[in-house]
This record gives sequence, structure tokens and C-alpha cells, in this order.
Amino acid sequence: MKVQKRVYAGETEPVKVYCRLKPCPTAERCITRIDKQTILLTEPSSEARGNRNPRDPKEYKFSKVFAENADQKDVFDEVALPLLRDLIRGQNGLLFTYGVTSSGKTYTMMGDAKHPGLIPRTLDGLFASIHEVQAPLCVFKPFVPKSYMTQKEIAARLNGFVIQDEYSASQERKAQEKLKRKILQSTNGQNQGAFSGRKRDSAFPEIQVDNFLRYSVFVSYIEIYKDCVFDLLQKDDSVDANKPTTLRILKDLRRGVGGTYFVAGVNEIEVQNADEALALLERGQTVRQIASTKLNAESSRSHTIFNIRLVAAPIEDGVIQEDVFISLLSLVDLAGSERAKNTENGAERLKEAGKINNSLMGLRVMMETLRQKQSSKNGPIREKAIGGDAGFRHTKLGTLFQSFFDEQGTVKMIVCINPASNQYNELGSVLAFAEGTQDVRTALRDDPYDTKGRARKAEERERKRQEQALEESRQAERAKRKAQEMEASAHSTYQEEHSKRRSDITMTFHGFLLHDHTDTRTLPALAEYLEERIRRHKQMAASLMEQETEFARRLAYMTQQNTTLKRENLAFRAHLSHRDDQFDELYKKYQSLLEESNMNHQHKIDLGRELQDLMDAHEEERKEWQRRLQEESLRMEEDSDNFRDENSLEDRRKKQATASRVRTMVQRVNESGSTVTPSAPTISNSSTLDSSSRYQLRKTTIAKSSTSKKVTCTTDSANRQPLPHYNRRHNAGGFRRNSRGKLLVQTSEKRVPVGTIMKPSSSVMKRSVSKTRLNMEDFMDVEAYALEHQDADSQGNLQTHYYKADVIPTCSGGRAVVFSDVETLTQTDPQAESVEMIVEKVSRR
Repeated sequence: MKVQKRVYAGETEPVKVYCRLKPCPTAERCITRIDKQTILLTEPSSEARGNRNPRDPKEYKFSKVFAENADQKDVFDEVALPLLRDLIRGQNGLLFTYGVTSSGKTYTMMGDAKHPGLIPRTLDGLFASIHEVQAPLCVFKPFVPKSYMTQKEIAARLNGFVIQDEYSASQERKAQEKLKRKILQSTNGQNQGAFSGRKRDSAFPEIQVDNFLRYSVFVSYIEIYKDCVFDLLQKDDSVDANKPTTLRILKDLRRGVGGTYFVAGVNEIEVQNADEALALLERGQTVRQIASTKLNAESSRSHTIFNIRLVAAPIEDGVIQEDVFISLLSLVDLAGSERAKNTENGAERLKEAGKINNSLMGLRVMMETLRQKQSSKNGPIREKAIGGDAGFRHTKLGTLFQSFFDEQGTVKMIVCINPASNQYNELGSVLAFAEGTQDVRTALRDDPYDTKGRARKAEERERKRQEQALEESRQAERAKRKAQEMEASAHSTYQEEHSKRRSDITMTFHGFLLHDHTDTRTLPALAEYLEERIRRHKQMAASLMEQETEFARRLAYMTQQNTTLKRENLAFRAHLSHRDDQFDELYKKYQSLLEESNMNHQHKIDLGRELQDLMDAHEEERKEWQRRLQEESLRMEEDSDNFRDENSLEDRRKKQATASRVRTMVQRVNESGSTVTPSAPTISNSSTLDSSSRYQLRKTTIAKSSTSKKVTCTTDSANRQPLPHYNRRHNAGGFRRNSRGKLLVQTSEKRVPVGTIMKPSSSVMKRSVSKTRLNMEDFMDVEAYALEHQDADSQGNLQTHYYKADVIPTCSGGRAVVFSDVETLTQTDPQAESVEMIVEKVSRR
């Protein structure tokens, strides 16, 4: 495929902006049409504007202002028909509608069956113009990269077209028809045929068509939802507008032929007539993002772009040549800008409105930057560096629009206006942007079909044809002379052969010459010889007939074999072509997966960076909190040390005073020769019968008996602590009196006898089994378990510990031992604690 280079014509034209007023049933309006090119924006009444100060009316001028009663045909003839002419002449074109929500943008583009919009009328006019010079289906095929191609070769031909032979085209037609049926059937018949009974124009204005070109039409339909591109003609039959967009295939933008941006992987389908194109358009309408708001029952939540690509190639002597020309017409229905207080949207609609407003704001910034750059510099459009500096790549919408500003093309805009007074606050910025867009200029393509180049090529081919005809006549003359020479040579050769043959015959019958008239032997011998020759001739003729029959049979067999091999060859070629298509599909999937993998990898890297940043920030915050905690801890330690020093000094004084009083009492008792009998220690009310209880020495008084010298230590009744009213560990360890289970007690082999009075109840001991060595079978029929252990404390007293546990059956048939209580029996000498030890304990307290 040879794609013609785009050349700048030097001629530029401004962006044409048209204003269309929507019919308004209310009497209160803020827009007035002054003439065919001017409208007046006036502020509504004081009730409508509220407490805000009034503003002066302002005029806005456009290429043309359509009245509220303007027909769809009037808009098409004025706006879209010139773009259609340019499309057929090879020029690119962009037409988009702009305005606030519920201003008639989608109606202008689509219309209905009685009043078709710009897109149906454009398709009708296109096919009405090229139907006589339309190429057969699938002669042009979108370029598909091959595995053996280099990146440079792929980039030079990407998004282009190639011409395929008739056999490949016939195979491709079947796949194309199957794809169309699958796409059209994926909507289950919804909204099909909405334009089938549309009103058609009786005759379109005559559009000049190059009869030496053959045309094909390819259409695609995409939407930009939340700044993500989706294919509305996706052939997956699971696509539904009510399903989340995560189930749809996200498309990416790439650079193609000439450095222009296009949507990679989008379904671009060849159509033969306007009805097929509109059926695909209706199918896309069923899956686009639409929602209901307060201002519009069917509000567009995305920007939609319907692309028409016209592919043309010259035809000579009935053969389509390799030179391919491509022109593009993009018809864009932009979603309307919204204000939350007007639409009263929910959370999801607010997110959509935010994305729509951001993309429209990016479009405004792009146009304003482009206008300022073009007004501040002189020279050709191409030299003004409007590509990256104009902010095209800030949004997907701006990136797709770049091809019409940075390359060549005609750009037109229809700003749709709702003249109702409640739209006044938004119309000011909309009209200002639309009026300022007219200052932006675009360049046109010079001779897009390369008419001069094709004329030069035609002259060159004619000259070569004449030279070839002259050379053929010379060769014919030489061949004639050579034929005459060969004929003369053949004649002389024939004469020589004839003479030689006569000589051979004479020599053959040399032995049968008659000697005289009386010779009777020669003639019979000659007759016999001739009869033998005749017989041999017949044998040779029969053998020749058999050989001819065998040759004919073998020739028929070889012909049949040749036909079979040809059929097999065709089948193999078809299979090979099918395998090539499968390989191309797999390669496309591979490329798509590779791009998705690269995007995921980049996303992973970005997430890793964000995570690292968050971790760094968290680490910094943790260090800051740790520093503050250390400072606070140091401060608290200082306060605690100060407080502790003060309290310790006071406690030390109290302890010294108490120890002094006790020593005084002990000294008096010793001097009098009496003995001291301390009362039994009790458990404070804050303790229970567990291992953590502490024995406390109660405050005692010394009373002297009148009959005896004996002194007894009695407990102060005012400070007596009450006995505990329950034992919270009574049922711990499975030792329940009314239980019928057995108690397994494990004792040591060398047990020290205790001889204590406190013992388990008789009922428990009757159900107990005492063993020194245990097996697994010992636990199968018991309910509780106790492990006895003996040791000595720090003062050498005997301590016996009983570790009590419950034996619980498990789901696998085993037993689980769960320890829940410990009993400790300590035997001590009551006389072991002397008065000095008691005094020492008191002094330590």
C-alpha cells in the first residue's frame, strides 16, 4: 500500500461556528435572534436572577444563526453538505455539537424517522453520490501487522488499508457478513430499524465524483466515558449499557499513518449502503451511556464519535491500483455541561458530570491556547507548534481532535442553545467560548487525490505503451523474416529428404530388378516381400493403436489427478488463508494483551511509587510520634521520680515510727517476762482462696490479765475482716460432688506422706484412681485428672501441689486434657516465725 503524503496547501480557513436555537415553550427567555448571524443575550427579570445586580445585554456573532423553527434539512445543507463534498474530494472534516445539557445536541446529530439528523442525511448523500463507482466489498482491507514486519514498517502503515486479490476478498466477505450479523444481533432486536422508515430527500445536490476512482466506506462508533474510550460496535454479545463499564473492553489511542491519532483495536466495518451504516449506528446507541436527570430524561453521559472513512484507489484497465487515498469525517455529539444544583444528580451522576465538565474545560483551554498562538505568530499553520503546546493530550477528546488542527481538515461546530431564562448563568461562558473558537484557523490538504501525479503517471504509462507497441512491431517484422528464412530452409531440406527417400526405395527394391521378359522368379519374390511388409505394417499399426489408447487413458488419469490436485491446492490455500487470519487475530490479541500488560506494569509501578511514598510518610509520622512519645515519657518519668521521692521520704518516716513503737512494746513485754501468742492470720477481704492470696497481719493490741502474767495478742474487733461468702473455683478441675465420672490421680513413685487433716471428700476419693505411670487408655473412662507434685519451699517446708484438669472427648475419638486449677498444701511450724521476723515484716511494709 502506498499512502499519499499530505501536503499543506498554504490556504487556511477559520473554524466555522453555527448557532441553533431550541424551541422554547416558556415566555421568559434570555436569547433573542437579531439577524441571521447575531443573537442577543439579555438578563432575565429580577425574579429569575434573584438578588444579583443586573448585567448589560451582550451580542454574539456566528457564521449563521438558525431560528427555532429551522428544519433539519436547512441545517444539513448549510453545515454538513460542504463537509460531505470535501470528504468525497479527499479532505478531512470534523463536525461537533456543543452546549449545555438538554439543548438539542443529540437531536441535531441523530434526529428521528420523520426528521433525520445530520448523520443519516450525510450517509444518504454519500452513498447516493458514489454508488456508481463503489468498489466491491472487501477489496480494501484494514492493514494488520505481520509478525515478520519491523516496528518502522508497522508504524508507516498502521491505520491504513491494503488491496487484496479476489480470492482473499471472497473469503473476507463471509467473515465480514458474519461480523455484521453478530454485532446487529447482539442487541436482541432493541431499537432496530428506527431509521428504516425515515424521510429521504428526493434528490441531493450534485457532488462531483472522480470516475477514475473506486470508493469504499468504513464506519466506526466510539464513546468517551469518564475520559476512557470504548467501542460501541464491540462484537462481544455480552455488552449491555446497564452493565458496569469494567465488563467492556477499554481502548487506547495510538499514532497511525502520518502521525495522526486513532483508536487502536476498534471495529471498523465496511458498509455497502446507508441502511447498513444506520443499523450499526442504532446498535451503538443501545449500549452508550445514557441516564435520566432533572433536565433531561435521556441525558448523554459520554461523548460519542461516529467516524466515516472513505477509502479510494485509482482504477486502470479494470484493475484497482495500489495507490490508496483515505479521507475522514468525524461527527461528534459532545455531552452537555451540567450544574449540580440544576440537575440534582446523585453520587454516580455527579462523578460523570465532573468528568464531562473537565473534558469540556480541557477543550476550551485547548482552543483558547490555539487561538492565542495563531494570533501571536505569523506564517504557515504548521510552523506554529500547536501540537504538544496547545494541550491536545490533556484529554482523550483533545487527542482525537489534534489530527484536524495539527494536520489538515475542515472544522465546524454547532452550538445548541436553550433560550429559556433559567439557562442564563451557563450560556454566557458557552457563547463566549463558541464565538472565540471562530478565530482558530485550520489548513486544507492540497490535491488530496494527487490528480497531477496521477496525470503524470498516466502520461508515463502511455509513453511506455507506445514504446512497447513499436518494439512489438519490430519484433513481429523480425519474426516474419525469420519465418520466411525458416520456410525456405525447410523447403530445401524437404527436397533433399525426398530425393534421399527415392534413392532409398530404389536401393530397397534393388534385389528385385527384372532381367528380361522371361524372368518368372522376380515378381513372385517381390509380391511375397510386399505382403510381409504389409503384415508388419498392420502389426505396427495395431501396436500404435494400443499405445495411443494407453496414452489416452493415462492422459485422462493425469488430467483427473491434476484437477484433484488443483482442488486440494485451492483448499490448502483457503486453509492457509484461514490460518493466516487466525494468526493475525492471535497476533492482535497478543499485541492487545502486551499493551494491557504494559499498562498494568506501569500502573503497578505507579502504585508501588505511591505505596513507597505512603510508607515513607508513615515512617516519618511514626518517627515523629516516637520522638514525641519519648519526650512525653521522659517528662512523665521526671514527674514520677519527683513524686516518688516525695512519697518515699514520707513512707520511710511512717515505717520508722511504726517500727519504733513495735520495738518499744516488745521490749516492755520481755522486761515483764510474758510471752506473746499471735492470733491466727486471716485473709483480707480483697483476696480469695486462690494462689494469689496474701496473708496480712492484722493490727493487734496487748492486754494484761489480772490473774496471770501471761500477755495475749488479740485482734481488734473493729478491724476484723469478714469471711468470703463463696469460692469461685469450687467447680474448677472437674471435682464436682454429684458427678458420676472418675478422677484419675497421678502420683510420684517416691511419695512423702503428708498425714494432713484436710482431704478430698469421700465421694470424690471413692471415684478416684491413683497411678504413677499412665497410658492413653487410662484417660478414656475418666472425667477429671489431677497431677500430684511435691517440693520444698524456701524455708524447707513441704509443699504438695495438685494440678487439676478436665478430660474432654474429641471429635476424632481421643481425649483433650485442659488444666483449670491448682491446689497447694503447705505444712509449716507455727513457732518458726519469731517476733523479730514479724517486726522485720512490719518495718518493710
